Amino acid sequence: MTEAPELSITATPGAPTDPVPLRGGHGRLVRAALPSVLVLGTAGSSGASTTALGLAAAAVAESDGETWPVVVDATLGGGDVGLRGCDSAKPVSTMQDWLATTHPELASTVLSCTGKTSMGVRVLPRSPDPMPRRETLVSVARHLETAGLLTVFDAGAPVTSRFAAPLLSDPRVGLVITVAARADAVNRLQPALRWLDEQYSEFLIGDAVIVLTEQVKDSGQASIEHVRTYLSSWVRDVVTIPFDAHLAAGGVISWHRLAAETRDAYLRLLGVLR
Repeated sequence: MTEAPELSITATPGAPTDPVPLRGGHGRLVRAALPSVLVLGTAGSSGASTTALGLAAAAVAESDGETWPVVVDATLGGGDVGLRGCDSAKPVSTMQDWLATTHPELASTVLSCTGKTSMGVRVLPRSPDPMPRRETLVSVARHLETAGLLTVFDAGAPVTSRFAAPLLSDPRVGLVITVAARADAVNRLQPALRWLDEQYSEFLIGDAVIVLTEQVKDSGQASIEHVRTYLSSWVRDVVTIPFDAHLAAGGVISWHRLAAETRDAYLRLLGVLR
C-alpha cells in the first residue's frame, strides 16, 4: 500500500504556499507588478479623481505605453472622472452598458465602450443606475484583468462607501486614500483611518498610501508636516501632490499640461504602490 503524502509539511522558503508576513510580522507586502488600485477620498474634493487619472497616466509614461490602464468611475452615484479625464475622446458608454455586453472581458469590448486620454488611458464612467444583476466592482476588476488591462478605481468619498467594500476586502487591490492638504480635511483623516482599521484590520491600513493633494498654492505645508509626523507610521507611505494650476482650473486634465513636479509626484506614487 502506497503511503499517503505528508500534507502538513512546512513549505520551503519562496514556495507558493510560503506565508508572507505583513506589517504585523515586521514585514510588508511586496507586489511583483502594479495591482488594481482603489482610490478613496476622505471627503468630497479630496482629489480622488485627479489622483486616479494621474496615477493611470504615470503607469503609461513609466512603461513607455506597454501598460494599458482603465480608470473606472466607482463612485456611488457617478462622478466627473469621465468629463475631466478624457482630453482625446469622450466616453460613448457607461460601466453598466459595458457589463451588459456579451463579452465584457475582451479588450476590444472595453476599448469600444470607454473614453480616452491623450496618454492612452481609457476612462469608464458610470451612471446613477444600479449595476446589472450579480455584478460588483470585483467582477469589474476580474473582467478588466482578463482583458489584460490595469484598473484604477475612482471611488470618491466617503471611505465608508459600501459600494467599494468588496475591493477593500481584497488584499490584492492596492489602496490610496486621498485628503486635501488643509487643516479641516486632515482632522477628518484619522477617524477615517480608524474606521478602516476597525472594519478591515490593521493590514489594510498598514499597506495603504495616503495622498495629500495641495489644492491652494503655498497653503498646505503645515498640514503635510502634521500628517507625516503623526500618521505616516500607520501606512505604507505618504505622498504629496503639489499645487498645480492646471488641476486647480477644474477643466479637462491633460498629462502634458501638468507641471513637471506634479508628474514626478504621480510617478513616485506609482513606485510606492508596487
